[in-house]
Amino acid sequence: MSTIKSLLEMKKILILVLALAVYIVILVFVIVPLQGGLIPSSVIRSEDFQNADPQYRETLPIQTVDLSSSGRSIFIAVVMLSHVLYANLHLGGSWVAIVTASLYLKTKDKRYENLAKSLTLFNVILFSAGATFAIAGVLFFISLYPVFAAQLFHIYWWPFFVEAITFALEIFFLYSFWFTWGKINVKWHQFLGYGYAIDVFIQTFLINMVASGMLTPGGASIVYSQTGLMTIPISEAWAWWLNPTTLRLQLHRLAAAVSYFGFLVAMLGTLHYGDRKDEISKKHWDWVTSYGLAWGLLGLVFQPALGLIYMMAISDAQDSAFQMIMHGPRAWEMLLMVALFSALVISSLIYFYDRRERILTKVETRTWHTLFKICLIAAVICAIILVQPAWLGATFIDDPNAWENPLGSMDFKYPTLFTLIILGVIVLTIDTAILSDLHEAEWGHPSKTARTAAMLSGIFASWIVVVMGYVRESARSPWTIYNIIPVPHSYPDYPTPIPLPQIFVVWAVVIFLALTVFWYTSKVTAYHPEEAEKIIPRLTKKERKKIEEKFPPPLEAVEET
Repeated sequence: MSTIKSLLEMKKILILVLALAVYIVILVFVIVPLQGGLIPSSVIRSEDFQNADPQYRETLPIQTVDLSSSGRSIFIAVVMLSHVLYANLHLGGSWVAIVTASLYLKTKDKRYENLAKSLTLFNVILFSAGATFAIAGVLFFISLYPVFAAQLFHIYWWPFFVEAITFALEIFFLYSFWFTWGKINVKWHQFLGYGYAIDVFIQTFLINMVASGMLTPGGASIVYSQTGLMTIPISEAWAWWLNPTTLRLQLHRLAAAVSYFGFLVAMLGTLHYGDRKDEISKKHWDWVTSYGLAWGLLGLVFQPALGLIYMMAISDAQDSAFQMIMHGPRAWEMLLMVALFSALVISSLIYFYDRRERILTKVETRTWHTLFKICLIAAVICAIILVQPAWLGATFIDDPNAWENPLGSMDFKYPTLFTLIILGVIVLTIDTAILSDLHEAEWGHPSKTARTAAMLSGIFASWIVVVMGYVRESARSPWTIYNIIPVPHSYPDYPTPIPLPQIFVVWAVVIFLALTVFWYTSKVTAYHPEEAEKIIPRLTKKERKKIEEKFPPPLEAVEET
C-alpha cells in the first residue's frame, strides 16, 4: 500500500514519463516508417555521387570494421558523442562556476563559494577524460577516413593550430584557477576564472569552424593553388573558417551547454540529497538542485530561438540538407528533439510547482501558485502541438502522395515554441525574484515528485545534447563534407546515417556511462557541510582551527550555535 501511495503522490511525473515513452514508441514504429525514415541517405542521395570527385573516395583496407555495416560510423559516434558530453561540461560549466564564485564575492553567502569550488574541481578531474575522447576521435577519423582527414587538415590547419594553443591555455587557466583559490588576490583569481571561461569559448568556436564547415562548406570545391602551410588563398580559407553557420552554431552550443550543465548540477544535487543523512547537508543539496535548475532554465530559454536561427542559416546555405532534416526522412529526429525539449520544460515546471507547493499555498502567494498551474497546463498543450508530424505517407513533405497534418504545420509550431520560451522566462523570473530568498528552514524538504523531476531533467538535457550531434550528421549524410567528399557509398556496405535501432543503443550506452562517471566524480568533488563536524571533536584545538578555516560552517549553522 505504501508503494501505491508513493506512486500516486508522483502521478504528475509518472504521467510525463509514460507519455514520453508512448510517444517514442509511436515515433519509432509509426511515424518513422511512414516518413521513409528507415531508408538510408546513401540510397536517397545515390544520384549525387555521380558528381563526386573520384579522388575523394576512401579505399584503404584499414577502413573495414567488423562490427556491422555501420561499424565505422558507430566508432566515431561513440567517441565523439561522449566527447561532446564532456566538452560541454567546460563550455557551460566554466561560466556557471565563475559566475557562482562572483556571486559569493557579492553576497558573501558561503554556499556560492563552496559550490563554485566543487564545480571547478569537478571540471578539473574530468578535463583529461574530455581531452582523451577528443584525441581518440581525431585518431579514429585519421584511421577510418584518411582521405577526409587529410583534406580537413589542409583546410583547417591554422584553426587547428590556434585551437591547440587555446587547449594549452585552458590547462593553465583551469588548474591555476583551482590551485590558487584563496591564495592570491581576489581580482587576479577572478581574472583566471573568467580567462578559463573565455578561453573555452574561443576553443569551441575554433572547433565549430570545422563542425559547421562540414555541413555548410565555404566553397563548392577544394582547389589547392598554393604551397606551404596556406595551401588555399586566404580569402577562400576565411570563407571556409567563417562559413554561413559558424557563429550561429557557436551561440546555440553555448546556450545548450549552459542549460545542460545546469540541469546536470540539479540531477547531481538530487542524488547527493538522497545520499546524505544529516539535515544540514540535505538543506545544502536542496538549494544546489534549485540553483542548478535556474541555470538550466536560463540556457533553455535561449536554446530554441538560437536553434531556429541556426536552422534558417542551414536552409540558406544548404537547402537540400535543411529539407532532409525538416521536411524529409530525417524529420523524426527533430520530432524527438522537440519531444525531449518539451519534456524538459514540463519536468522543470513540475519541480517548481511541486517543490514550492507548500510555500505557494500560503494566502499571500496563492496568485503565484495559480500562475504555476497555468504554465504547466500551457506547456502540456504546447508539447502536444510540437510533437505532431507535419506529414505522413511519403519520404518528403512536397511529395504528391504525402498527407499533410494540419496540427503539424510550422505555422503552429513557431508560435508554440515561442510560447514555451515565454513560459520558461516566467518560471525562471518567479524562482529568482520570489523564491530564491527562502528562509533556511524552508530548504531540505522537497517531495519525491520534485526530486524525480530534477533527476529526469539531467537525463533529458544529456539526451538532447547527443541528439543534436546526430541531427548534424544526418543533415550531412551521405557526405563527410557536404556535396564535396562522400562517405563510402557501396550500399548496403556503408549505409548512412547510423540506422535508428543502432543509434538508440549508442545514445543509451554513451549517456549511461557519462552520467555514471559524473556521479562518482561528483562524490569525490562535492562539498558536504557536515564533513568538518564529523572529525573536529577528535582533534586538538590547533588542528580543529585549521579544519574550520578550510571547511567553514554555513552561516546558518553559526547563527543556530
